Amino acid sequence: MTGKSDQVYEGLRQDILTGALRPGESLSAVAVCSRFDASRTPVRQAFLRLESEGLVSLLDRQGARVAPISIQNVRDLFELRILLEGAAHRSVAEDCAHDRPAHDEFAGLVTGFEAVAAEEPSESRRTRFYELTEAFDQAVVRHLHNRHLARTIADLRPHSDRLRNIAHSVPERLDLSLAEHLAMVRAVVAHDGTAAETACTEHLARTRTAVLDAVLDPRGRGDRIDVVTA
Repeated sequence: MTGKSDQVYEGLRQDILTGALRPGESLSAVAVCSRFDASRTPVRQAFLRLESEGLVSLLDRQGARVAPISIQNVRDLFELRILLEGAAHRSVAEDCAHDRPAHDEFAGLVTGFEAVAAEEPSESRRTRFYELTEAFDQAVVRHLHNRHLARTIADLRPHSDRLRNIAHSVPERLDLSLAEHLAMVRAVVAHDGTAAETACTEHLARTRTAVLDAVLDPRGRGDRIDVVTA
């Protein structure tokens, strides 16, 4: 994989995950070549990598487009995440009782989330919240003893990140998510596996509802979401 292909891949992937490139948006190969000062070969390689992750759909002789949001895929993704991540949070919470470094890491995240909760709404607050959720998600995966479970959860992250931005298109959802993350991380620090699993599954169920509400009734969003039913 060439350095230029990596550059194109990382740039497009970040734009897709943050919503800068919207679901269903066309990706002209010519325009992408111009943007990254790249030839067609590394752009094609980047498109193929993104297609393998389910983030773009390739179009014959037209480049690609950002993969649309599928209602069924949203439901399937969250059904799987609820099963896997609920079990993961339970496991990590119980294991932290015997792992002081892990306990201390999650305790630090509690402090971070509490500090963000005390701040007034702002773009920097939103950024800090996303940094903390990223750190929390990575900590859960890193401290899982079941590496197959950890790898599966990690592989779902790109799709989850893209949907998170859609859920947070409704301003009040971010504060609700903040409260839900506090509940999850506090349960982990308390070594309460049942509470951690419950807090995680409730958070994911509410996020699923927020995503489906946003894509089925996009009023109030600043952009159009390309939705398919299958």
